[in-house]
Amino acid sequence: MSLPMKRREFLEMAASSAGAMLLGACASSPPLLLDARLNATLDRLPYRGLAQSLPKEQDYEARVEGELPAELRGTYFRNGPGLFERNGVRKRTILDGDGMVQQFRFHGRGVHYRTRFVQTEKYRAESAAGKFIYPSWSTQAPGGFLNNFWITEGIKSQAGITVYLVNGRLYTFDESSFPYEMNPVTLATIGETSLGIPREETIYSAHSKIDPRNGEWLHFGVRYGPSPQLHLSVFHADGRLNYHRVETLPRFVYLHDWFVSTNYLIISLHPVYIDFWPALLGLRSISDSLRWRPEKGNLLLVIPRGPAGRVVQMESPACFMWHSINARDNGSEIVADFIGYDNPDHFVGTDPVISAVMQGREGEHAYPGLLRRYRIDLAGKKVQSEILSSGNSEWPRIDDRLLCGSYRYAWIARAKAGEFFASEVVRHDMGTGGEVSYDFGASVYCSEPYFIHRPGAGQEEGWIVTEGLDCKTGKSFLAVLDALHLADGPQAVIHLEHHVPYSYHGFWLAGN
Repeated sequence: MSLPMKRREFLEMAASSAGAMLLGACASSPPLLLDARLNATLDRLPYRGLAQSLPKEQDYEARVEGELPAELRGTYFRNGPGLFERNGVRKRTILDGDGMVQQFRFHGRGVHYRTRFVQTEKYRAESAAGKFIYPSWSTQAPGGFLNNFWITEGIKSQAGITVYLVNGRLYTFDESSFPYEMNPVTLATIGETSLGIPREETIYSAHSKIDPRNGEWLHFGVRYGPSPQLHLSVFHADGRLNYHRVETLPRFVYLHDWFVSTNYLIISLHPVYIDFWPALLGLRSISDSLRWRPEKGNLLLVIPRGPAGRVVQMESPACFMWHSINARDNGSEIVADFIGYDNPDHFVGTDPVISAVMQGREGEHAYPGLLRRYRIDLAGKKVQSEILSSGNSEWPRIDDRLLCGSYRYAWIARAKAGEFFASEVVRHDMGTGGEVSYDFGASVYCSEPYFIHRPGAGQEEGWIVTEGLDCKTGKSFLAVLDALHLADGPQAVIHLEHHVPYSYHGFWLAGN
């Protein structure tokens, strides 16, 4: 998570709350010392590979087990953190690392696998120095308070969350920063870009949406300052800017994803408040400065698509969201589906699992991600919330050609009771509630189930690909399943020669 803020803005905040300057001057979120004791603790984790760097870039023809579908031709890209450690220290959370893009090229005779680190400014500087230099969103820079003071100008993009290929250009995104462009064939980094808008006038978050009806590419981003600003940037299908608008946010909270329907943009301001002074003064990292305040509830902002239009605010009970599924307009109602948590204790809490796993511990994750639906009554300005499925779910995907409209199926990753990492892929029928699944079994963990459309087939017909880690072998794989026949198991498995760290999101480019 990046925090762009001008010096003047910082001083304005300081003037408005001078008492904060009396806080102590000790950095409390330093890198973890990767000594023999920590290594021994980490070795006891069955899923250590998910929290372990893959520092060497890869390039080879992968081994394929089973039979790849003949029509499955193209390139599957994935993005996520690939580097957690440098010079004997490591990051404090599994969600924090230098971005590494994976490329699976399905060429008819097999699958070629390649990885490249995104050559961000941060990655290049720290590679040259052989150590961490900059603070990141969960981990302060080595050297204590003085090296972390005024972090708004120190946190750099790691470009390690999402990846999109638009108009032949491959982009990698981080939180509240600017994307980096890469060559989609070689994965060479081309450089940072603001997508044609002056840098000082916009900002981007990791999750954008592509409207399949008109090809619009829609972005949101938050520029933090005395009054947090929501930036909405929408591009035509040909890449030209359609419009950019800015709205002042009524809350100082962390956001990761949003909803887009045919006529509206919906921002859910869940109550993960940012305790900014400790972070600004270099006392704590951003992630250690997050506070869950459920008594505040959620505040939904409903924004008409277009360069203007009145923003409507609606209240709903507290519910944290990492990822939306889809939103569609239904008369005077918006139906918005997502995975929601009654309490994000796995992320914000006294011992969240995303931090504990980096120390070889299980940590807290008592509240599961539930498949949920908002029914947003535009006329009555009310929000009704429903639980569509219990079970510990995350990483939802649909047939992207149905985004913003009606759809039947959502594919999600699901963890077993008591576990945090998913080991099962589930297809949920959004109409009947029926579910079909495939379980990879004990000690095998899977990731986002990405939907790939079968050429010439109907809607929601195709394949699901999911990257997994087999803890028995310590190596990762990419499984290919029939999207409508998950229970039959993988049609093919692409075996890698090594593990791959916990990665996030993918994008498919059809073609030879």
